Amino acid sequence: MAFNRGKQGKQGSAARTIAKVAAAGIIAAAPLGLAVGTANAQGMDWDALAQCEASGNWGANTGNGYYGGLQFTQGTWNANGGSGNPANASRAEQIRVAENVLRTQGAKAWPVCSQRVGAYAGKTAPAPQQAQPQRKAAPQQRTAAAPVQQAPVVALPGSKSNPNGNYEIKAGDTLSKIADENKVAGGWQAIVEKNKDFLTNPDLIFPGAKIQL
Repeated sequence: MAFNRGKQGKQGSAARTIAKVAAAGIIAAAPLGLAVGTANAQGMDWDALAQCEASGNWGANTGNGYYGGLQFTQGTWNANGGSGNPANASRAEQIRVAENVLRTQGAKAWPVCSQRVGAYAGKTAPAPQQAQPQRKAAPQQRTAAAPVQQAPVVALPGSKSNPNGNYEIKAGDTLSKIADENKVAGGWQAIVEKNKDFLTNPDLIFPGAKIQL
């Protein structure tokens, strides 16, 4: 009986020793797990992740159900301390919620881009270019057009009557008509030649004047 009690006493002591070691292990492991979670949250390059997920656009809202630079779903955003629409939140607010997501879900919350963060490290979205003020074109000075000078009208004297003429000009006559009707050889030019001292303007002849045919 005494042996049995002694044996049981030894077993109780060993069990207590094992329990203490196990408890110490649990206590030692707990800070390690917390430290790992904190390190992951601090170690994620959020700007690089946003560059991969949304080309660095923290206000991304393309209508595909994912919002902001880190492409949250509305459900994930709300469940991890976000309010409103992620696309309307500031970069700092999005990172705060993302750290909560990283602690609860790990990097698998961004299954593709979390593997590519290194390729985007140090890359940021280009700053929007400020529109250059447009320069107003200097008003063009209009120069007054030089007045068009008209050539002086030279009044040609009308033809005169040939006192030796054998044909009297009628209203509506032209030298061509007269030459055709009277079958004048050489046409109207021959009439002008015969009356060169009187037909000074073949285009201006007067009814009643006489010409030589």
